[in-house]
Amino acid sequence: MQSIHDHEFAQLLMRIGDGNEPAKEDDMVKMPTEIIIPWEGESSIKKLIQHTFPQLENHGWDASYMVERAILTPKNCDADMLNDMIINNFPGDEHILLSFDEVEGDSHNLYQQEYLHTIAPGQTAGKRAFLPRIKLKTTDGAGLPFVLIRK
Repeated sequence: MQSIHDHEFAQLLMRIGDGNEPAKEDDMVKMPTEIIIPWEGESSIKKLIQHTFPQLENHGWDASYMVERAILTPKNCDADMLNDMIINNFPGDEHILLSFDEVEGDSHNLYQQEYLHTIAPGQTAGKRAFLPRIKLKTTDGAGLPFVLIRK
């Protein structure tokens, strides 16, 4: 993503948003070649990540470094794939924190962990659970820019 201080890029976005930038069939807009990473397979995705997050392994725990950068995708599945690739660049062992591991007071183990991991806590709004419905991935010592607080 270009800097908001890049006046030329900001103007391009405004023209696209206002419908004033020439478009081809299906509302396809031709982007300037200097901001395009040509598609050459998975290596192009790695180039995009490296360009957007240079020296990520050294700065990934720096919240200001992370919030100054973004890769926008049209689909959640693309965002999930990019997140996985970016998280894999952090040093240390990966830990996955899931929404639910056990049911309180379930002494007969009626609910299998596989089922509990599929529960979307957003459906319980107004009740007790207010956890994200995504997997939180972190690594030892990486200090990813989020804090999980348990009350």
